[in-house]
Amino acid sequence: MLLIFEELAEKNIIMIKSIYIVLALLIGFHAFAEEIEVPEEELARESTLPIFSKRRAVLNRNVLSTERFEIGAGGALELNEPFYNTTMFNGQGTYNFSETFAVNVKGVSWMGGLSSYGKQLRDNSIQHRPFDASKAPHPVWAVIGNLEYIAYYGKISLTKHLVMNLNTFGLAGLGYISMNTVSSVALNLGLGQNFFFTQRLGLRWDLCWLIYQGPDATTQSLEPADHPSASAFGKRIFYNAQLGAGLVFIL
Repeated sequence: MLLIFEELAEKNIIMIKSIYIVLALLIGFHAFAEEIEVPEEELARESTLPIFSKRRAVLNRNVLSTERFEIGAGGALELNEPFYNTTMFNGQGTYNFSETFAVNVKGVSWMGGLSSYGKQLRDNSIQHRPFDASKAPHPVWAVIGNLEYIAYYGKISLTKHLVMNLNTFGLAGLGYISMNTVSSVALNLGLGQNFFFTQRLGLRWDLCWLIYQGPDATTQSLEPADHPSASAFGKRIFYNAQLGAGLVFIL
């Protein structure tokens, strides 16, 4: 029995010591805890980011075009032309002020003749009265000047070992269209991309809308015996969509 009482007494002493230690620690923490008041004018009111002296969106650009000329040639199709041949050829030159802005001058030539539908109308195969749209003034050639904004530059991986650089651009400009005996000023709007095979050679495609006022062939009778003058036709606004592609080379 005496041993049991001794063991209980030792346990009580250990427990009491533990309680004293915990109380001492709590009192010490409370003693060292102080309230620190900071003046409101010294508190941070905004956050700032580091300022870089040279900001560049693309590092180590593979295709460099700043202050360089670019030439190209190709063809196009008019997507909504009902009467005339929809095939077109073009040549163009571009000067790049920077990697973002460029000025482009393009010469366009329309292939002569009628479309398949225009030939059917002329040959009287789908209606009682023939209609020969070739007797009406229509676009023959044009010169167009555009301002280009290059919005994106990047690359595309076609295979594990074939990577092509590309840029995406929008363009807007004015042009002069010759329709043989008459002419017109045109507004040109479009967007496109360049895919570069090398640092200089690439494939260019674009989708443009050529907007101009010109003679409306449907306002006159165009049978074989008819030969109306250009001034006899009524006017209308044309919105011709053109899808083009060609090769470009950076000089």
